[in-house]
Amino acid sequence: MKPLFKLVRYLKREKFASFLAVFFSIVSVAATVVATMQLRTLTNVINDAAMRASDGADMATALDMGEITRLCVLLAGLYLASVFAAFMQSFLLTGVVQRVSYALRADICAKISRLPLAYFDVRSIGDTMSRVTNDVDTVAQSLSTALSTTVSSAVQLVLVAVIMFLTSWQMAVTSLVTVPLAAICAAVVMKFSDRHFVRQQATLGELNGKAEEAYSGLLVIKAFGRDARFEEAFCETNRRLQRAMYRANTISGLTQPLSNFLNKLGYVAVCVVGGILVAGRRADLGALAAFLIYINLFQQPISNLAQAVNVFQQASAAAVRVFEFLDAEEQPDESGKTARLVPERVQGRVEFCHVRFGYDPAKPVIRDFCARVEAGQKVAIVGQTGAGKTTLVNLLMRFYDADDGEIFMDGVPISSMPRENVRALFAMVLQDTWLFDGTLRENLIYTGNASEEELKVAIRAANLTHFVESLPQGLDTPLNGEELSAGQKQLITIARAMLSRAPVMILDEATSSVDTFTEQVIARAMDALTEGRTSFVIAHRLSTIRNADLILVLDHGDIVEQGTHDALLARGGAYARLYNSQFSAPLL
Repeated sequence: MKPLFKLVRYLKREKFASFLAVFFSIVSVAATVVATMQLRTLTNVINDAAMRASDGADMATALDMGEITRLCVLLAGLYLASVFAAFMQSFLLTGVVQRVSYALRADICAKISRLPLAYFDVRSIGDTMSRVTNDVDTVAQSLSTALSTTVSSAVQLVLVAVIMFLTSWQMAVTSLVTVPLAAICAAVVMKFSDRHFVRQQATLGELNGKAEEAYSGLLVIKAFGRDARFEEAFCETNRRLQRAMYRANTISGLTQPLSNFLNKLGYVAVCVVGGILVAGRRADLGALAAFLIYINLFQQPISNLAQAVNVFQQASAAAVRVFEFLDAEEQPDESGKTARLVPERVQGRVEFCHVRFGYDPAKPVIRDFCARVEAGQKVAIVGQTGAGKTTLVNLLMRFYDADDGEIFMDGVPISSMPRENVRALFAMVLQDTWLFDGTLRENLIYTGNASEEELKVAIRAANLTHFVESLPQGLDTPLNGEELSAGQKQLITIARAMLSRAPVMILDEATSSVDTFTEQVIARAMDALTEGRTSFVIAHRLSTIRNADLILVLDHGDIVEQGTHDALLARGGAYARLYNSQFSAPLL
């Protein structure tokens, strides 16, 4: 139940609304209880009239219709007040729960930006999304039901118990005998069902992960004809979810019938004891009639609380996953770092000094990397898969921090600068394109503002002119309704990077999705647009980096060669072998 205690921190923010909800709950229950007391009076008035009629008086004369009418009007008013107060309680608690849900989602959103990329490297997107959506929704829905039930039931239990003892302590004690037994049954059932609720939420997250995997990898699944295998894996997870949900709900479902059974036994016992008291004239008939209503009013919240226990278990299981996410280790706070660089004033001189890094510290990817890049240079980073090319970019952007050594920007260690400031110095074009729902214009100026002339220049340089002219609304066409090729998406991201005012550009296989002709057009445009800006180009297609000022050849995290294209070819080393493997014709 620890996660539920953590939820109390959020509920504390809603003290006033919660207090009002409890107040209206008290009013609702009090009105119902007072109405029941008036029912006792009404029953005694009619019973007294009947007794007088049995002694020979006229029943019509014996009945005090004025008193009966007054009691009926009073009862109607009390019940209306009870209904109105119950509505206000529900209205207030619904607001409390929705604001708590909003706060949870807001905290999760803020948490995502504070988590290191390493957190997401070992977790599926689907499982994370399940925590943000399904688990928070489960917490909200469960709280909405359970809080309303718990508050009204607890208030009703206390008030009705007091009235019961004031009416007849003997019948009150009799009705309370089964309460400890009901509590013990609920505790035992809760103990056995709790682990199944936790397993249910975890398996639901796994199922969402598989669904997300199927959507993102649909083409691969179909291309390799693995539809049946994926369906089998999905169904296996679905079966485990079904079993977990079945066990959790079946076991927890025992709480209410057991509670009802014990309540019925208590009701029978009260009838017997009450009948004896009335027969012995130690209680009147109105008191017995009222008490039978009281015991229903008393047992009803016990059954409701039994249901609330089940709902709280679901909330607890979902909250475990939500707070696991919220309690995950964050990136260190850097609000105290004062070193900053203004992008407009940055020259773009980058230096790597004995940098060492490994995603697993025991398995270094970058061993002892040293390099100096002058301002405005175009630097190409090449090497076989796993050589550490993308890792260098991750270190430059401070997606990860070096285990040892330092990276300098214009002589300032980037580790001494806040991450946001470091990343403001770079514009990136990745191999995997990313476009959001919105217009083409909004996607192009995502990193800032741009004039119409700047947009035209970038569109022309990225070879997008014909594409833009073909759109029904030009730059203001929503992209979510357009069928875009992989090459078009890549060109849009390239144009977006061109419009960025960042002094350093990173191109990670930026031309991997375009044809040879477009690749040449983009290469020429990049030469013009990167003039005066430092640029890092990660490339497997070595034809795109012939005019680079400096080529760094990596092997297992170390620079094995560096120089210009012509110089490295003439050397006949690692770069020459890579280049010749791409351009030498195979013998037939």
